[in-house]
Amino acid sequence: SSRRLYPLCRRVRDEPSVEVQHKAEHTAMSMRALAAAALVVASAWATDDNIVLPPVHTDGPEKMLVFIPGGKVPNQNYVATVKAIQEATTGVKLWAVIPGVFQRLCIISCTSTSLCAPLHSGVEASLSKAKEMGWTRAGKDSDDVWLAGHSLGGVCANTLFQAYTTDTDVPYAGLMVMGSYVDEAGAHDLTHYPKPVLTMNGELDGGLARPGKTAVWWRQHLDLQQAKGEQYALANKPVMVLPQLNHSDFCPGFDVPGDLMAEVDQATATREISQIVAAFLDQPFVEFHWFLHGQIGDSSDADVIKEKVAWTRNFLAPYLQAQEMERNASDTRVSAEGSSSICAQGQHIIAGLSEADDSKLTVTDSFHVTSSNLEHCHPNWTVTDGSMSSLSCSHTDYYIDIDNTGEITAASEVACKLLSSDRVAEQLKVKAETPDVDCRAINRRVVALAESMAPPLTLARYTMGGRGWCYKEDDQVLGNIGPLWVFQSSLKMEENATCMAVTSPTLKTEIDGKIFPGSHYCKVLSPARVLDWMMTDSLKPGTNSVVEETQVFV
Repeated sequence: SSRRLYPLCRRVRDEPSVEVQHKAEHTAMSMRALAAAALVVASAWATDDNIVLPPVHTDGPEKMLVFIPGGKVPNQNYVATVKAIQEATTGVKLWAVIPGVFQRLCIISCTSTSLCAPLHSGVEASLSKAKEMGWTRAGKDSDDVWLAGHSLGGVCANTLFQAYTTDTDVPYAGLMVMGSYVDEAGAHDLTHYPKPVLTMNGELDGGLARPGKTAVWWRQHLDLQQAKGEQYALANKPVMVLPQLNHSDFCPGFDVPGDLMAEVDQATATREISQIVAAFLDQPFVEFHWFLHGQIGDSSDADVIKEKVAWTRNFLAPYLQAQEMERNASDTRVSAEGSSSICAQGQHIIAGLSEADDSKLTVTDSFHVTSSNLEHCHPNWTVTDGSMSSLSCSHTDYYIDIDNTGEITAASEVACKLLSSDRVAEQLKVKAETPDVDCRAINRRVVALAESMAPPLTLARYTMGGRGWCYKEDDQVLGNIGPLWVFQSSLKMEENATCMAVTSPTLKTEIDGKIFPGSHYCKVLSPARVLDWMMTDSLKPGTNSVVEETQVFV
């Protein structure tokens, strides 16, 4: 997708006949030009009209849904989705408003919790319009008014909720974020949110609400399930990835730049979205109800939620497992900060032993949260009765994530300090079968591992149309200087038309070297990073194609 920038006005010059005529014509033309410019400026800065949708059903308690539109998306593009929600919500007399937001960017009107008054005023104006049309604002908003948002609108809805929350009251009955999410941590992460939250993202979301990012809140859902039980987690904080839907499915008729292609038609997507929201609204999905009755509401509504959450559980399980391979914080046998199975496996690969000789090598890994601690850790070994036990050192780095704006939650690299093949062979008194194995071999193994873990639909999609991986020759660190490898080098990943090309920085010392001899250091891929690539970005056109503004909306 691309956009053109048009000038506000074009100045036209006419040759004067006489001085007076010139001045008159010039004045008239200037006025016309100014009027045209004003019209264009007004159009560019205009706000969509507030939309009010009266209820479809007249039975049940009267509720209100406030839906904040996504960035640059006309609020008219949410009418079909909201109407479908109203139609599906049979147990509630559901009103709905879709506010128009300044420049179609709600973030301008709600940049933070302390600067959200303009968006709040816009929401209140929408609600006032609804009152004029017959909505009765009789009860408490904290019981009757639900807040929802898509994409950037979900971010703004979350900020608006927080902006008007006090020590004694909350402003809305709950929150529904679609192609979006709440805070990663703190008082308004999913675990601690003071009201029910529905998180609903698409499997084929091409932006920041991709499955790998959604895994953050899926973990929090699992934490709630463990702490308070499955029924509570389903009733109050369900998180789901919707199979074969994309980011644009929430705003029919508007194709989000950088999105992946959906694999269901729009009618099917809208119906699925509406049924889930209706299930969330039809029953009293609130903590009070759960404590009173010990169960969630109507069984058919509960089944809708359970089915989608169950699918999400199976879909995201490999990704969570892959993240555990980066760092297993519970394995404290050697390091209080955990271990990395990637580095432990990497030592076996780098050793290059035959299967028989490899059975004599046992590897334990020591994980280090900080790079400085990694710097001071060095691989070592013991040999007993012809068997060798070695210790590797590991560390992970991550992508920048300022104020929850990061896209990739997998590690950007896994740093492994290992023993060289020569050192292992020397200690076991054997000859390596493949003594010149480099870090590329670990990357290949990680990719193969991730492919073996991938959900079936993800693997099939990736195999048929995704871009794979290319493995470039390792990049030797200048002078084999350890601190340079630790602090300055990084795993390089460069997209092209056919693959993601990966280059590992390496440091390798000879067995008779003077400084930490017999070492082999590698920075390698995370299996979670490979899965994220398989699920999302591998399915996009390569860098030789022009794809603009892939992160506009969230």
